[in-house]
Amino acid sequence: MKSPHAKKSRRQKPSRITKELPSDDVKRSTEDDYKVLLHCLPNAKVWYREHLQRTLEFIFSEEHEPRVTFPARVRGRGRRRFTTEKCRTGDTIVTRNSWMGDGLALMDGDPDIIAMAPYPITVRYLSVNADFTVSWQDHIPDLAILRRDGSVGFIDFLHDMDVRLGENRGRDLALSLQEDCGATYEEMWATDILKQPRFFNRNLLHANRPRMGEVDLTMLERSILQQALPMTVDELYAAVPYNTLVERYEDEPRSSAEVSEGVNAVFSSCLRLAYLGKVEFDMSKQISTSSTVSRRS
Repeated sequence: MKSPHAKKSRRQKPSRITKELPSDDVKRSTEDDYKVLLHCLPNAKVWYREHLQRTLEFIFSEEHEPRVTFPARVRGRGRRRFTTEKCRTGDTIVTRNSWMGDGLALMDGDPDIIAMAPYPITVRYLSVNADFTVSWQDHIPDLAILRRDGSVGFIDFLHDMDVRLGENRGRDLALSLQEDCGATYEEMWATDILKQPRFFNRNLLHANRPRMGEVDLTMLERSILQQALPMTVDELYAAVPYNTLVERYEDEPRSSAEVSEGVNAVFSSCLRLAYLGKVEFDMSKQISTSSTVSRRS
């Protein structure tokens, strides 16, 4: 007769489940135009330049699907849901780990980045092994970014102890992406992500991004852009005609409106304009009301 303890031990799940990433041959777009992905396939007989451009456009389209998905049972294990309007396939990205969420806040707060795609594509690249032999490797980056100048970059968010890519793999992957399709590749380590004051400033821009259902600050933002920039936030507060938010109940007269305490509408508007890439701050210093607001060239 089997003991109840043995039966209980069999029901226990392992503390960690490791699974290889799906290969390019298994998880590939069903669109025929994207069968040749990034010109990184071995033994490719025919390849046209427009395949690459269509692939990069598809990554940031509404039809794109992430190459990696997380089942509901593991989404709470070190993962979190990051909200951004720069992801065109939906406003939420499920992160692979906690520091990826911090890295996404860094990317979302960068005014030069206009679109992001999580787990965008399987890239096949040539890698030099420890015994100096060359072999093909498959890798799915954590994120693809589209910059205002039209350039594309791929990013992996890694902890300082992460060995997912192995030694020199990041260099080989960056070389393949640069040579094959002109895209950049970057490994962002946890210590680099949390560097101050950049991390504070980008999080501040992300937190003040325009969102549906919020107060319409269009009039105030237009007034700020009409000023003789550069000016500090405090100087703009004194210069613009509408520099406060007032509130009242819907059934009350306009004369009963009172100033909203603790809300600096001018500062919030400047942060929103910086997020949209219309003005800029000195990101080498922590952003505050004494910071200078400049017009982007």
